Amino acid sequence: MLPIETRMRFLFDEKIVGVIRTPTAEQAINVVKALMAGGFKAVEVPMTVPDILNVLKELVRSAPKGVMVGAGTVMTAADARACIDVGCEFIVAPSAELEIIRPCREAGVVAIPGAATPTEIAACWRAGAHVVKVFPAGPLGGPDYIRAVRGPFPEIPLWVSGLVPASQAQDYLRAGAQLIGLTNELMPPALMAAKDWDGLREHARARLAIARGATA
Repeated sequence: MLPIETRMRFLFDEKIVGVIRTPTAEQAINVVKALMAGGFKAVEVPMTVPDILNVLKELVRSAPKGVMVGAGTVMTAADARACIDVGCEFIVAPSAELEIIRPCREAGVVAIPGAATPTEIAACWRAGAHVVKVFPAGPLGGPDYIRAVRGPFPEIPLWVSGLVPASQAQDYLRAGAQLIGLTNELMPPALMAAKDWDGLREHARARLAIARGATA
């Protein structure tokens, strides 16, 4: 098992995480594989996907070396343990679900509960979170909000997700975020409807380049 420091360093070095949300297990597997082929080294798959544990198990099994698979929308300690058991290396919640932290720490897996307010950010950190997810970052105020909360919390690693476009990723990083979750724009409806996984791979590659600072 990788040490927790190694997993955290990997995420902080990578900075950009692909976050998917699909109505079927088949779509989830195909989308994540397209994102991996397009260059994403960290991908979050939510518990809302049908048959999620088998989906996660397949993605962990088939992920290329050097790619990290995590579970999102994890709301309970039991779900966190189930995701860890199938090989997930980071666990993410959309809200301040503090009970996910203990099983992650016991397993050496990165615990990332969610928060929207300074009070919630502080509570997650005091409870032992490795990173706090600020969600939904866009409606909360975007990079300006991150810059504001970074002032009183300089030591807390922050993940931003929720209406965060690739074109703003560098703005969020400059504002003080450590991790950027890209979501909706990674799955264009036309490509999804056509099951054009090759097209999705190239689209993901382009969005990742923009998030890393290439000109849009």
